[in-house]
Amino acid sequence: MSRTVEFDKDDIIEKAMNTFWTKGYEGTTLKDLTEVTGLLKGSLYNTFKSKENLFLLCLEKYGSNSKTLFYVDGDPKEYVKNFFKRLVDEGVKKENINGCLIMNSCLEFADSDTAPAKKTKALFKTVELNFERVAKALVQDSDEDPQKYQTSLITAAFSIREISKFKKDKKFLKQIANNALRDLNIMI
Repeated sequence: MSRTVEFDKDDIIEKAMNTFWTKGYEGTTLKDLTEVTGLLKGSLYNTFKSKENLFLLCLEKYGSNSKTLFYVDGDPKEYVKNFFKRLVDEGVKKENINGCLIMNSCLEFADSDTAPAKKTKALFKTVELNFERVAKALVQDSDEDPQKYQTSLITAAFSIREISKFKKDKKFLKQIANNALRDLNIMI
């Protein structure tokens, strides 16, 4: 009779997510996952079925966390200002070297049609929709095209996340944000 292994599934997903985030999907081995989670290979497979399924759960968790930061209502200028302040403040932290799991995965799976690629692209789409929503709110009383601002906001957000992996210069990161926000008369 096999023994029952007790562990916190959410904690395992969090640990695996951080490993995938650091090493990428392809760069993460089963050995990496067993070491970081403390689970044996059999327990990992019995619980999560496959590396791919575990990765999908990690993407789901990351996406759920990201959605808590999305624009819902209120002052869209204040939202955008606070959003970019947060990105810059996180970006300059020495330990923040992973960028964005969604963007990292989009780049890794750019030419793929696998389940992780589809999930990653779906998560990117939710980010696009968030910026579309806020861009529409920003220009709601004008004839301006919200897509112009949506594109600028997405580009700036992911630029800050990716560049901050290796350049911890607050002034530089703020400049990226302010370049995107200038036409909206917002500065951080």
